[in-house]
Amino acid sequence: MMNRLKFKRALSKVSLMMIFCTVSFFSAQDMSDEGLKKWVAQFSSLNLLTVNENVAYAAVTKSYMGSVDTVLVFSHNRVKAIDTLVGYNISRNFLGKDYLFAHGVGKAIFVNLKTGNRSEYNTAVNGGIIKDLKQFYILDGQRKMLAFHSDERLLYEIENVDKLVGDNRKVIFSVKSKQGSSALMRWDGKKAVALYQTDNSIEKIELMPSGKFLSIREIGQGTSLRLMKILDCQSGRLIAPAELQNLPEKTVKVTEIQNGESFLVSAETHIPVPKTPMVELWYGTDRELRFTKNGKVKYRFWHIITDMGTVEELPMDRFEIFTSLNNSRYLWAFSNKEAFDYVNANPKYDMFLYDTQLKKYSLIFPKSSEIFGSSDGKYAVSFDRKEKIWKLFDLQSQKMSDVKGPYLRNPVYSLDGKKLFFSGKTDLYSYDLKTGVLSGMEISKESEVVLMDKQVIMGFTLLETKFNTVTVDTGKPLRLQLNNTLKGTTSVLEWNRNKTSVLIPETDRKIKKTSFGEGGGKKAGFTIEENFNLPDGLYSVSNNGSKKKLLYQTNKDDVKVDKMKVEVVHFNNSFGVPLKGILTYPVDYDPKKKFPMVVKVYQQQSSAASTYLNGDVAQDGISKRILVEHGYFVFQPDIVFDQRGTGISALDCVNKALDAIQNNTSIDFSKVGLTGHSMGGYETNFIATQSKRFAAFVSGASVANTVQSYFSYNRLFEVPDYARFEDGQFDMNISYAENPKLYDHNNPINFVQNVNAPMLLWTGRKDTNVVPEQTEAFYVGLLRNRKPVIALHYKDQSHSLGIMTPETFDLNRRVLEWWDYFLKGKNSTGWIQKELIGH
Repeated sequence: MMNRLKFKRALSKVSLMMIFCTVSFFSAQDMSDEGLKKWVAQFSSLNLLTVNENVAYAAVTKSYMGSVDTVLVFSHNRVKAIDTLVGYNISRNFLGKDYLFAHGVGKAIFVNLKTGNRSEYNTAVNGGIIKDLKQFYILDGQRKMLAFHSDERLLYEIENVDKLVGDNRKVIFSVKSKQGSSALMRWDGKKAVALYQTDNSIEKIELMPSGKFLSIREIGQGTSLRLMKILDCQSGRLIAPAELQNLPEKTVKVTEIQNGESFLVSAETHIPVPKTPMVELWYGTDRELRFTKNGKVKYRFWHIITDMGTVEELPMDRFEIFTSLNNSRYLWAFSNKEAFDYVNANPKYDMFLYDTQLKKYSLIFPKSSEIFGSSDGKYAVSFDRKEKIWKLFDLQSQKMSDVKGPYLRNPVYSLDGKKLFFSGKTDLYSYDLKTGVLSGMEISKESEVVLMDKQVIMGFTLLETKFNTVTVDTGKPLRLQLNNTLKGTTSVLEWNRNKTSVLIPETDRKIKKTSFGEGGGKKAGFTIEENFNLPDGLYSVSNNGSKKKLLYQTNKDDVKVDKMKVEVVHFNNSFGVPLKGILTYPVDYDPKKKFPMVVKVYQQQSSAASTYLNGDVAQDGISKRILVEHGYFVFQPDIVFDQRGTGISALDCVNKALDAIQNNTSIDFSKVGLTGHSMGGYETNFIATQSKRFAAFVSGASVANTVQSYFSYNRLFEVPDYARFEDGQFDMNISYAENPKLYDHNNPINFVQNVNAPMLLWTGRKDTNVVPEQTEAFYVGLLRNRKPVIALHYKDQSHSLGIMTPETFDLNRRVLEWWDYFLKGKNSTGWIQKELIGH
């Protein structure tokens, strides 16, 4: 079944005239390096939406080719930028209702948005705002700090400032004397107050999240030893335990717990990888393979109780890592040595709770990789992969609870510590932390509901292991994004005291970012939206989304975008799993003609239906925009894996997807190519050995021999590759020893003799993720069986060929020439003909 969604750009002639963009787009017909550079340079996108306190103004960043260089400022009332700031890309913040402060490399600017007056500071090396005081500050190249009122009155200046940090209420800075001593001072908006003085060199100062305490890292006189101190910014009390003075470690960090009730201090020593000796010894009992590439970090930890001033160095005899989730009594501890023989693509550890009072350890979350904590430190939740449920631990009662529900994910605690929210496949679910009852909030029966206002405090991270505190303030109205995957639509609601109101009605556009004032409802807000053939636009939205005005449109001279068409194709695989495919039409589509088609495979790609088709010279050689501009259909079917194995299930999904579009008379099904990179390359390799539906193939950086890869050592991630098959991307969920037939039946090299169409293979010689020997194996298999094949080896590149590199340009050209040769009959390409002459 096909559900056609043809997206048209809804821009009036009036609004188009108001958009200031004069570049005339040209197509990607010029495939030279310079031609591709000029083509891509015309495309831009909008990001980093910021609004002022009453949501009257919005600032967005305009990006080109991954670079950020322009900030545009808008109001609801004018379809024209109030201001354009070029090069202020480090930070930008609104101050009050009418001012904007922006900072770039070596410069800063303060703008009065009401009058248009600008003050530029061309020697600024640092700067920011003191939000609550309506002030801003500058640190210039001569190390002079200046503090200003929003009316630009100079309030304070001081020389010889070398470091500063600030928050909404104050700025703390260090002043260095000619004799080498340093003084820490606090500017509170009216006066500068001396806080602390030292004869040592201050290496780093950091304001703790509560704003109450400052960590100070010093270097002792005449030594390279570190001294760690914690300063109470209000009282001036200094916490400087003897145990934390004269530390040999270069990196010392402080984590604040419960607003300064206690602190966890860590000292880190990087242990580099030793020089390779004549002979390396690889032990079967080695538990630290993941660190053999970049070395590892050796830690020491101290726990400080603020009121008592006591400090405890934590024991390192059992665990290498301690971390906090905002609880002063209990810390989390684990060993970073491999405990599960590397069967997990991302490491899992047994997570223990350490009672700092009883000096006792308890195993809480076996084989875990991510723990989410509540803001009060009373709860921790982690997903149990074995049981497929969330496990919630109450640190006060020391009891574990199972949170059972349909496809729960994205846990978020309420800031008041009463609720734990989860997104489901549909609806938003609320778990009562007191009663243990999980209930749907009845927001939607069709859409996944995602909390947009969550605050994430990043805790300790190691590889893919994370400890985060994730909360949302239910005392304020909450923004909810509803994603209907079946219809491909999105909407935004506001939830307030069990009532919902619409902020953005259901739309087939992709909503990249929204920002509304508190209270929402009919109050105005801003959004950044795009669609397949609608470039990024900034919109003013009000009246429950019924009033929407385009303020700025990127890429408005992209005249080809109106000619583009996409279909969302619905199909089921053989097991009845509902899937989608994205069919993109050629730019010069004529229903009376037939066109060739390129099928791009990876895993699930259907979200591409609502993403603007930007100009791109792809690192993997699969540029969708180039293909449709050169007269190709591009089809991207979703692929899911099941118990049949990665290759067989991919083959089934692709076959069912192609069956679903067989009635499209504009596609020349005798001229269809298949392509993929990495996992998509493996899928291409396997399908090429099983299918006769394709006229040519392109496979990049791909696994060709699953058994060889399974028993290989991955130099990129420094682990055996069987992890990626059993627990990782290949999703086999069983070892080779337990089911060798499953691996053999999904191994492309076992069936290479069945490939019946020309193959273009490519690899980067420096690829340590999928080694070039895998590409060589498939090449050799095709060579031995006298199959037409060309392999490209890029000597200086790795898994992908890099952004706008000569290799990327070369690959994109060759791939297009390959398709033109075999799908369009343009048989004058010498490098391809050279191979075919011998067949």
